[in-house]
Amino acid sequence: MAPIYSFSPKTTSISYPWPTELTGLERIMLSAQGDLQRTLSAFFDTPLTVTTTYSHTFTHVSPGLPAVPLNLPNAPALAAASAATPIVQTRQVLLQCLGTTACTATSAVRIMSPRAAHLFLEEKYAIGQMFRKLEMLPAFELLEVGFGNAPAAPSSTLSSANHDEHAHGDAKERYADRSKQVWRIYKLSVPEFECEILEVFPSRDMFVYGKDWLLGKRLPVERYTHRPELRSQNSEAEMAVKLALTAPRWQGGLAVVFGFAFLLMFALQVLILFSARSQVCASL
Repeated sequence: MAPIYSFSPKTTSISYPWPTELTGLERIMLSAQGDLQRTLSAFFDTPLTVTTTYSHTFTHVSPGLPAVPLNLPNAPALAAASAATPIVQTRQVLLQCLGTTACTATSAVRIMSPRAAHLFLEEKYAIGQMFRKLEMLPAFELLEVGFGNAPAAPSSTLSSANHDEHAHGDAKERYADRSKQVWRIYKLSVPEFECEILEVFPSRDMFVYGKDWLLGKRLPVERYTHRPELRSQNSEAEMAVKLALTAPRWQGGLAVVFGFAFLLMFALQVLILFSARSQVCASL
C-alpha cells in the first residue's frame, strides 16, 4: 500500500479513501503519524497520560527459533536485540486525559537494537515518544479505518508470538455504545523499532464536545446541527433534547400570536361599543 502522506517542493497531500462520514477533525486524528498523544493533548488542552493495561514480552534466542517469554529486567537479552534476534511485545495502553480514556491502543511491537530495547523496556517510553527519542521519522502506513466494533487486535504479525487474548480488555465497560466508536489500524517503522497498532476512539462525540466530553458534560445539540456530517450522528436521545430545547421557542411564538389576537379583539369590541353609543346619542 502506498503511503498516504506525500509532498513535493510546493505541494503536500494526505491521500486515503476515507469513509464519507468522517469529519475533518477525525481525519486529522486518524492520520496522526506517531504523534497522536501530542495531538490529543493539544485538542483537549490538558496533559495526556499513558496507562498500560497489559504487556507480553518475548525474545528470539537465535535466528529461526520461536520466540520465548522474556522476564524483565534482563540486561543481556536487551543488549542482544537485533534484526535477526528481535525482542517482540504485544501490549495495550490507555491514552487518558483528566482520568477519561480518549483512546485504547493495542500493539504488536518489534525491537531490533539495544538502544531501542533500553528506551522502550527499561525507561518505558510510550510508542509515540520512542521515535522522538530515537530521533527518526517513522514510515507510516494506514491499513484500515472503520466505525463501530473494532476488529481483533493485531496479533504478533511482527513475531511468532500470539498473545492478544486480552485485546479489548474491559471494552464493554469503557464503551457503552460501541456504534459510536471510530478506529484505525496502522504501522509505524524505523530500522530499530516497528509496530502495528489498533487504536479505538471510544466515541465520536469526543471530537464534537472536546473537553466537555472528558468531563461528562453535554452541550445543546443545536451547537452542531447546522453541520450535515454531524447531524447524521444524533442519537434519538439527542434529538429529544433538541426538541425539548426548541419547544419553548414555539410556545413563546404562539403566546405572542394569541396575545396579539386578544388585543385586536378587545380593540374591535371597544370600537363597536363606542359606535353603538354614538348612534344612541344621535337618536336622542
